Amino acid sequence: MMEENKKKKNTFLKILKKIRLRHFIALGLFLTANTYAWLIYVNTVNNSVDVHVRTWKIDFTDGDTPIIDYVNIAADNVYPGMSDFINTITAFNYSEVRATAMFTILEANIMGDTFKTVEGRQEDNENVVTGDLTSDQFKAKLLNDYPFKISFTMSTSSIAAETGLATFTTSIVWPYESGNDTLDTYWGSRSYDYMSSHPNDPCIQIKVKIYITQANS
Repeated sequence: MMEENKKKKNTFLKILKKIRLRHFIALGLFLTANTYAWLIYVNTVNNSVDVHVRTWKIDFTDGDTPIIDYVNIAADNVYPGMSDFINTITAFNYSEVRATAMFTILEANIMGDTFKTVEGRQEDNENVVTGDLTSDQFKAKLLNDYPFKISFTMSTSSIAAETGLATFTTSIVWPYESGNDTLDTYWGSRSYDYMSSHPNDPCIQIKVKIYITQANS
């Protein structure tokens, strides 16, 4: 049985790496509807398979107290050749003062590998552990150390009063050929194993803190 499972796993990885897009689409018809899902923003009820959009109205009714939102991003299934996904949150500034927009990555689970940033430790009043990365360092890791690329962008750090807006975007991309066969094979195998052993858990979970403050001028 173990040998049979191993053969199935190897076949699965070869298919993901070698078949053309039109063949992949044909293959998808034979798979269950839930086999491949895209990134899901867990705090919305939007069931779109490719784009999630959320709006956030900012109004400083409590003086200069920062306005904070915690964004939980979950990727159910991640695999080579997956469709690109974009998750967008737009913050509208309806207040009478200019605002400053920032974001910080707090923690993540990448197919069973758990991370907590320095800022994440501080957020939870924990001691920083040797080897912890800052939010910026972890952001670079997610963009450069994997065959899939996870990126975060804030359209602007300064939001004009009354009519201004800032857009926070999270994206994940994993082409059939990332340019590194070793990483493709290793993480393709990790993805298959994780989905098989954790069928009810996302492959990737990331917690981000977005905060808006009144600008000094």
